[in-house]
Amino acid sequence: MINRNELRIELLSPTFLGNAEKKGIWRTPPLKALLREWWRIAAAPAAGYRHQTLRDQEGMLFGQAWLESGASRSKVRLALAHWKEGKSQWGHQDQTVKHGEVKSPVGSQLYLGYGPLIYKRDTGLGLQNNSVLEAGGSNVLKLAWPAEETIIPQVLQLIHWFGTVGGRSRNGWGSLAFAGQDTLHAEQSALKAVLRPLIDCLQLDWPHAIGQDKQGALIWESKKPFADWVAAMRFLAQTKIEYRTMFSFSTGAGSNRIEDRHIIAYPVTHHDVRAWGGQARLANQLRFKLFRDSQQRLRARIYHTPHVCPLPDVRLDQLAVWQKIHGRLDQNPELQRLGGAQ
Repeated sequence: MINRNELRIELLSPTFLGNAEKKGIWRTPPLKALLREWWRIAAAPAAGYRHQTLRDQEGMLFGQAWLESGASRSKVRLALAHWKEGKSQWGHQDQTVKHGEVKSPVGSQLYLGYGPLIYKRDTGLGLQNNSVLEAGGSNVLKLAWPAEETIIPQVLQLIHWFGTVGGRSRNGWGSLAFAGQDTLHAEQSALKAVLRPLIDCLQLDWPHAIGQDKQGALIWESKKPFADWVAAMRFLAQTKIEYRTMFSFSTGAGSNRIEDRHIIAYPVTHHDVRAWGGQARLANQLRFKLFRDSQQRLRARIYHTPHVCPLPDVRLDQLAVWQKIHGRLDQNPELQRLGGAQ
Protein backbone atom coordinates (compact mmCIF):
# COMPACT_ATOMS: atom_id res chain seq x y z
CA MET A 1 0.00 0.00 0.00
CA ILE A 2 1.04 3.58 -0.67
CA ASN A 3 0.44 6.60 1.52
CA ARG A 4 -0.10 9.94 -0.18
CA ASN A 5 -0.19 13.51 1.02
CA GLU A 6 -0.36 16.99 -0.45
CA LEU A 7 1.27 19.81 1.49
CA ARG A 8 1.11 23.49 0.70
CA ILE A 9 4.56 25.00 1.18
CA GLU A 10 5.02 28.63 2.15
CA LEU A 11 8.43 30.31 2.03
CA LEU A 12 9.01 32.49 5.09
CA SER A 13 12.32 33.95 3.91
CA PRO A 14 13.98 34.37 0.50
CA THR A 15 15.24 31.06 -0.86
CA PHE A 16 18.36 30.46 -2.95
CA LEU A 17 17.59 27.37 -4.97
CA GLY A 18 19.42 26.77 -8.21
CA ASN A 19 19.20 24.54 -11.25
CA ALA A 20 22.03 23.60 -13.63
CA GLU A 21 21.90 27.12 -15.07
CA LYS A 22 22.08 28.62 -11.56
CA LYS A 23 18.60 30.06 -11.86
CA GLY A 24 16.45 30.20 -8.74
CA ILE A 25 13.54 27.90 -9.45
CA TRP A 26 11.18 25.58 -7.62
CA ARG A 27 12.61 22.04 -7.89
CA THR A 28 12.03 18.68 -6.18
CA PRO A 29 15.69 17.57 -5.61
CA PRO A 30 16.33 20.05 -2.75
CA LEU A 31 13.08 19.01 -1.10
CA LYS A 32 14.02 15.35 -1.38
CA ALA A 33 17.39 16.18 0.19
CA LEU A 34 15.53 17.91 3.02
CA LEU A 35 13.38 14.79 3.52
CA ARG A 36 16.49 12.63 3.70
CA GLU A 37 18.20 14.99 6.14
CA TRP A 38 15.38 14.85 8.67
CA TRP A 39 14.66 11.19 7.98
CA ARG A 40 18.20 10.42 9.23
CA ILE A 41 17.56 12.30 12.47
CA ALA A 42 14.15 10.69 12.97
CA ALA A 43 15.44 7.17 12.17
CA ALA A 44 18.75 7.41 14.05
CA PRO A 45 17.49 6.27 17.50
CA ALA A 46 16.02 3.02 16.13
CA ALA A 47 19.29 2.38 14.28
CA GLY A 48 21.25 2.78 17.49
CA TYR A 49 22.95 5.85 15.96
CA ARG A 50 25.01 3.49 13.79
CA HIS A 51 25.75 5.39 10.60
CA GLN A 52 26.26 2.31 8.42
CA THR A 53 22.91 0.81 9.45
CA LEU A 54 21.24 4.14 8.79
CA ARG A 55 22.97 4.52 5.42
CA ASP A 56 21.76 1.11 4.26
CA GLN A 57 18.19 1.82 5.39
CA GLU A 58 18.25 5.21 3.70
CA GLY A 59 19.47 3.69 0.47
CA MET A 60 16.68 1.12 0.42
CA LEU A 61 14.05 3.82 0.96
CA PHE A 62 15.35 6.74 -1.09
CA GLY A 63 17.31 4.86 -3.75
CA GLN A 64 20.97 3.86 -4.02
CA ALA A 65 23.65 2.29 -6.19
CA TRP A 66 26.07 0.91 -3.62
CA LEU A 67 24.45 -1.96 -1.70
CA GLU A 68 25.50 -5.54 -2.46
CA SER A 69 21.87 -6.37 -3.12
CA GLY A 70 22.04 -4.15 -6.21
CA ALA A 71 20.89 -0.68 -7.16
CA SER A 72 17.34 0.30 -6.25
CA ARG A 73 14.96 3.11 -7.13
CA SER A 74 13.52 5.49 -4.60
CA LYS A 75 10.33 4.35 -2.93
CA VAL A 76 9.52 7.96 -2.08
CA ARG A 77 8.03 10.02 -4.91
CA LEU A 78 7.72 13.78 -5.05
CA ALA A 79 6.06 16.24 -7.41
CA LEU A 80 5.45 19.99 -7.33
CA ALA A 81 2.42 21.83 -8.67
CA HIS A 82 4.70 24.24 -10.55
CA TRP A 83 8.39 24.88 -11.35
CA LYS A 84 8.31 28.67 -11.58
CA GLU A 85 11.44 30.81 -11.60
CA GLY A 86 12.12 33.44 -8.97
CA LYS A 87 12.80 37.16 -9.34
CA SER A 88 15.97 38.32 -11.04
CA GLN A 89 16.60 41.35 -8.81
CA TRP A 90 17.30 41.74 -5.09
CA GLY A 91 14.84 44.47 -4.15
CA HIS A 92 15.46 44.66 -0.39
CA GLN A 93 17.41 47.30 1.49
CA ASP A 94 19.92 45.75 3.84
CA GLN A 95 19.74 46.58 7.55
CA THR A 96 23.03 47.01 9.38
CA VAL A 97 24.20 45.46 12.63
CA LYS A 98 27.15 46.17 14.91
CA HIS A 99 30.25 43.99 14.67
CA GLY A 100 32.82 44.53 17.38
CA GLU A 101 35.71 43.41 15.18
CA VAL A 102 35.17 45.84 12.30
CA LYS A 103 34.98 49.65 12.32
CA SER A 104 31.77 50.09 10.36
CA PRO A 105 28.37 48.41 10.76
CA VAL A 106 27.82 45.40 8.51
CA GLY A 107 24.80 44.48 6.42
CA SER A 108 22.78 41.76 8.12
CA GLN A 109 21.53 40.20 4.88
CA LEU A 110 25.01 40.16 3.37
CA TYR A 111 26.48 38.76 6.60
CA LEU A 112 24.06 35.84 6.68
CA GLY A 113 23.77 35.37 2.92
CA TYR A 114 27.27 35.97 1.58
CA GLY A 115 27.71 33.80 -1.49
CA PRO A 116 24.21 33.92 -2.95
CA LEU A 117 24.28 37.64 -2.09
CA ILE A 118 27.13 39.93 -3.12
CA TYR A 119 27.90 43.61 -2.69
CA LYS A 120 29.06 45.83 -5.54
CA ARG A 121 30.09 49.43 -5.04
CA ASP A 122 28.17 50.68 -8.04
CA THR A 123 24.90 48.78 -7.53
CA GLY A 124 24.89 47.77 -3.86
CA LEU A 125 23.54 44.48 -2.57
CA GLY A 126 22.52 42.03 -5.27
CA LEU A 127 22.32 38.43 -6.38
CA GLN A 128 25.37 36.36 -7.30
CA ASN A 129 23.28 34.27 -9.68
CA ASN A 130 20.19 34.85 -11.74
CA SER A 131 17.20 34.75 -9.41
CA VAL A 132 15.75 34.09 -5.96
CA LEU A 133 12.45 32.69 -4.73
CA GLU A 134 10.88 35.44 -2.64
CA ALA A 135 9.38 35.13 0.83
CA GLY A 136 5.64 34.58 0.61
CA GLY A 137 5.96 32.30 -2.40
CA SER A 138 4.09 29.01 -2.24
CA ASN A 139 3.72 25.68 -3.96
CA VAL A 140 2.05 22.33 -3.43
CA LEU A 141 4.22 19.29 -2.71
CA LYS A 142 2.71 15.95 -3.66
CA LEU A 143 4.29 13.08 -1.77
CA ALA A 144 3.91 9.28 -1.92
CA TRP A 145 5.69 6.66 0.20
CA PRO A 146 5.26 3.01 1.28
CA ALA A 147 2.68 2.59 4.02
CA GLU A 148 5.12 0.60 6.18
CA GLU A 149 7.35 3.67 6.45
CA THR A 150 5.45 5.02 9.43
CA ILE A 151 8.18 7.52 10.30
CA ILE A 152 7.45 9.85 7.35
CA PRO A 153 4.73 11.90 9.14
CA GLN A 154 7.22 12.57 11.94
CA VAL A 155 9.79 13.65 9.36
CA LEU A 156 7.31 16.10 7.81
CA GLN A 157 6.53 17.53 11.23
CA LEU A 158 10.23 18.04 11.94
CA ILE A 159 10.69 19.79 8.59
CA HIS A 160 7.79 22.11 9.39
CA TRP A 161 9.41 23.00 12.72
CA PHE A 162 13.06 23.16 11.69
CA GLY A 163 13.43 22.76 7.92
CA THR A 164 15.22 25.19 5.62
CA VAL A 165 16.34 24.65 2.04
CA GLY A 166 18.77 26.11 -0.47
CA GLY A 167 21.92 28.20 -0.24
CA ARG A 168 22.85 29.54 3.23
CA SER A 169 19.84 27.74 4.66
CA ARG A 170 21.61 27.14 7.98
CA ASN A 171 21.44 30.90 8.46
CA GLY A 172 17.67 31.01 8.11
CA TRP A 173 17.35 31.58 4.36
CA GLY A 174 14.89 29.19 2.74
CA SER A 175 12.76 28.80 5.86
CA LEU A 176 9.60 26.96 4.87
CA ALA A 177 6.37 25.90 6.52
CA PHE A 178 3.61 23.45 5.72
CA ALA A 179 0.15 25.00 5.94
CA GLY A 180 -2.01 23.55 8.68
CA GLN A 181 0.80 21.87 10.65
CA ASP A 182 0.96 22.29 14.41
CA THR A 183 3.20 24.82 16.10
CA LEU A 184 6.02 23.41 18.18
CA HIS A 185 5.44 22.63 21.87
CA ALA A 186 7.76 20.89 24.30
CA GLU A 187 5.39 17.98 24.87
CA GLN A 188 5.29 16.95 21.21
CA SER A 189 6.38 13.32 20.90
CA ALA A 190 7.89 13.93 17.45
CA LEU A 191 10.36 16.31 19.08
CA LYS A 192 11.11 14.25 22.18
CA ALA A 193 12.04 11.30 19.99
CA VAL A 194 14.94 13.20 18.38
CA LEU A 195 16.43 14.83 21.48
CA ARG A 196 19.72 13.52 22.86
CA PRO A 197 22.02 14.72 25.65
CA LEU A 198 24.69 17.12 24.44
CA ILE A 199 27.56 15.05 25.83
CA ASP A 200 26.28 11.96 23.98
CA CYS A 201 25.87 13.90 20.73
CA LEU A 202 29.53 14.89 20.91
CA GLN A 203 30.58 11.25 20.70
CA LEU A 204 29.66 11.14 16.99
CA ASP A 205 30.97 13.25 14.11
CA TRP A 206 27.71 13.70 12.17
CA PRO A 207 24.42 15.50 12.95
CA HIS A 208 22.01 12.88 14.27
CA ALA A 209 19.86 14.62 16.91
CA ILE A 210 18.82 17.91 18.44
CA GLY A 211 20.79 18.35 21.64
CA GLN A 212 19.53 18.87 25.15
CA ASP A 213 21.08 19.79 28.48
CA LYS A 214 19.84 20.24 32.05
CA GLN A 215 17.83 23.28 30.95
CA GLY A 216 15.99 21.31 28.28
CA ALA A 217 16.12 21.14 24.50
CA LEU A 218 18.82 23.25 22.83
CA ILE A 219 16.18 25.31 21.06
CA TRP A 220 15.76 29.05 21.50
CA GLU A 221 13.00 31.29 20.15
CA SER A 222 12.65 35.04 19.86
CA LYS A 223 10.38 36.39 22.56
CA LYS A 224 8.84 38.99 20.30
CA PRO A 225 7.47 38.60 16.77
CA PHE A 226 8.88 40.48 13.81
CA ALA A 227 7.10 42.65 11.29
CA ASP A 228 8.81 40.88 8.38
CA TRP A 229 11.69 38.60 7.47
CA VAL A 230 14.04 41.57 7.06
CA ALA A 231 13.76 42.41 10.76
CA ALA A 232 14.00 38.74 11.74
CA MET A 233 17.20 38.23 9.76
CA ARG A 234 18.71 41.36 11.28
CA PHE A 235 18.04 39.94 14.74
CA LEU A 236 19.62 36.61 13.82
CA ALA A 237 22.68 38.31 12.31
CA GLN A 238 23.25 40.34 15.48
CA THR A 239 22.79 37.25 17.63
CA LYS A 240 25.28 35.26 15.57
CA ILE A 241 27.87 38.02 15.71
CA GLU A 242 27.54 38.23 19.48
CA TYR A 243 28.11 34.55 20.22
CA ARG A 244 30.92 34.23 17.67
CA THR A 245 32.88 37.26 18.81
CA MET A 246 32.77 36.21 22.45
CA PHE A 247 35.73 34.02 21.42
CA SER A 248 38.68 36.27 20.55
CA PHE A 249 41.49 35.09 18.31
CA SER A 250 45.09 35.14 19.52
CA THR A 251 46.43 34.02 16.13
CA GLY A 252 45.93 35.14 12.53
CA ALA A 253 46.20 33.67 9.06
CA GLY A 254 48.01 30.35 8.78
CA SER A 255 47.62 29.59 12.48
CA ASN A 256 49.59 26.64 13.83
CA ARG A 257 46.90 25.87 16.40
CA ILE A 258 43.13 25.56 16.60
CA GLU A 259 41.14 28.06 18.64
CA ASP A 260 37.67 27.94 20.14
CA ARG A 261 35.95 29.91 17.38
CA HIS A 262 37.18 27.49 14.73
CA ILE A 263 34.87 24.86 16.24
CA ILE A 264 31.73 26.92 15.60
CA ALA A 265 32.20 26.89 11.81
CA TYR A 266 35.15 26.86 9.41
CA PRO A 267 36.70 28.50 7.40
CA VAL A 268 36.97 31.84 9.23
CA THR A 269 38.06 34.88 7.21
CA HIS A 270 41.72 35.76 7.88
CA HIS A 271 41.99 32.98 10.46
CA ASP A 272 42.74 29.73 8.64
CA VAL A 273 44.39 26.78 10.36
CA ARG A 274 47.57 25.61 8.64
CA ALA A 275 47.10 21.93 9.56
CA TRP A 276 43.59 21.85 8.06
CA GLY A 277 44.66 23.11 4.66
CA GLY A 278 42.60 25.09 2.21
CA GLN A 279 39.72 22.65 1.71
CA ALA A 280 38.63 21.91 5.30
CA ARG A 281 34.99 22.72 6.05
CA LEU A 282 32.85 22.72 9.19
CA ALA A 283 29.19 23.60 8.69
CA ASN A 284 27.38 25.63 11.32
CA GLN A 285 25.93 23.37 14.01
CA LEU A 286 23.73 26.17 15.37
CA ARG A 287 20.99 26.62 12.82
CA PHE A 288 18.45 29.38 12.25
CA LYS A 289 14.82 29.12 11.17
CA LEU A 290 11.94 31.56 10.73
CA PHE A 291 8.54 30.23 11.74
CA ARG A 292 4.98 31.30 12.47
CA ASP A 293 3.74 30.95 16.04
CA SER A 294 0.25 29.91 17.13
CA GLN A 295 -1.01 33.42 16.30
CA GLN A 296 0.62 33.34 12.85
CA ARG A 297 3.25 35.90 13.85
CA LEU A 298 6.73 35.63 12.36
CA ARG A 299 9.41 34.67 14.85
CA ALA A 300 12.96 33.27 14.85
CA ARG A 301 14.23 29.92 16.12
CA ILE A 302 17.80 28.80 16.87
CA TYR A 303 18.58 25.13 17.45
CA HIS A 304 21.67 22.99 17.87
CA THR A 305 22.34 19.65 16.18
CA PRO A 306 25.62 18.87 18.01
CA HIS A 307 28.42 16.60 16.90
CA VAL A 308 32.15 16.44 17.50
CA CYS A 309 34.44 18.25 15.05
CA PRO A 310 35.41 15.60 12.44
CA LEU A 311 38.63 17.37 11.42
CA PRO A 312 41.96 15.99 12.77
CA ASP A 313 44.12 17.25 15.64
CA VAL A 314 41.39 18.96 17.67
CA ARG A 315 42.51 19.09 21.28
CA LEU A 316 40.08 21.70 22.54
CA ASP A 317 37.32 21.01 25.04
CA GLN A 318 34.49 21.16 22.51
CA LEU A 319 31.84 20.55 25.17
CA ALA A 320 33.03 23.66 27.05
CA VAL A 321 32.92 25.75 23.86
CA TRP A 322 29.31 24.85 23.18
CA GLN A 323 28.27 25.28 26.80
CA LYS A 324 29.61 28.85 26.71
CA ILE A 325 27.57 29.56 23.59
CA HIS A 326 24.45 28.03 25.10
CA GLY A 327 24.97 30.15 28.18
CA ARG A 328 25.23 33.30 26.05
CA LEU A 329 21.97 32.44 24.27
CA ASP A 330 20.29 31.76 27.63
CA GLN A 331 21.40 35.21 28.81
CA ASN A 332 20.07 37.00 25.72
CA PRO A 333 17.00 38.94 26.96
CA GLU A 334 15.37 38.68 23.54
CA LEU A 335 15.49 34.85 23.48
CA GLN A 336 13.81 32.14 25.47
CA ARG A 337 14.20 28.40 25.58
CA LEU A 338 11.49 26.37 23.90
CA GLY A 339 8.40 26.24 26.10
CA GLY A 340 8.63 29.81 27.36
CA ALA A 341 5.67 32.17 27.37
CA GLN A 342 4.63 33.35 23.92
